[in-house]
Amino acid sequence: MSALNDLRETLSRNNWVVLDTETTGLDRPAEICQIGVVDWTGEILLDTLVKPMGSISAGAYRVHGITDLHVKDAPQWPTVRSKLLALIKDRDVVIYNAVFDRKMMHWSDEAWSIDHFEYKEWSRYVCAMEAYAEFWGDKHPYYGSFVWQKLTRAMEQQGLLISGEHSALGDALMTMALCKHVIARVAEQEIRAQLRPDPGPDNSGIPF
Repeated sequence: MSALNDLRETLSRNNWVVLDTETTGLDRPAEICQIGVVDWTGEILLDTLVKPMGSISAGAYRVHGITDLHVKDAPQWPTVRSKLLALIKDRDVVIYNAVFDRKMMHWSDEAWSIDHFEYKEWSRYVCAMEAYAEFWGDKHPYYGSFVWQKLTRAMEQQGLLISGEHSALGDALMTMALCKHVIARVAEQEIRAQLRPDPGPDNSGIPF
């Protein structure tokens, strides 16, 4: 199944949430320092800073503006993780770059010496970034694969409001809006195709 069709089927089930994280960096031993989860109606299920075991890198701070001071009194990952697992149990979890955020969940577990946990067996994950890349249709000139677009760039391409970027909750809400918009556009395209007049059989090669 294509990523776009997978997203479409996921949204039709009304059992999905959108998850997003901000992190202390991009390379190990990076951890989650903020997490947001919203359901398909836009209800906020989780929105919290997270106190990491390590420090927030200067590069990460330049992206999301979160400092060690901001998180010093925040709940630690083991506490937040327990709430998160309860929220995403047996649900579809939509993430803009699912591989990255799930990796950060594993790395946060490692930082707190939590035994390896198969998040893929707890919930079902759908990558909105891959689905949008397929929808947008730009292909890499060499590899032939669909080119990934940044979330804010995707919002601009679709004429959608950019708000709260580089905060976990803000990015989760934008991802939700983008997913709903894209699937609505796909449905509209299908309806227009069905209403297009049938050109009839091609008789150009038949002698008279």
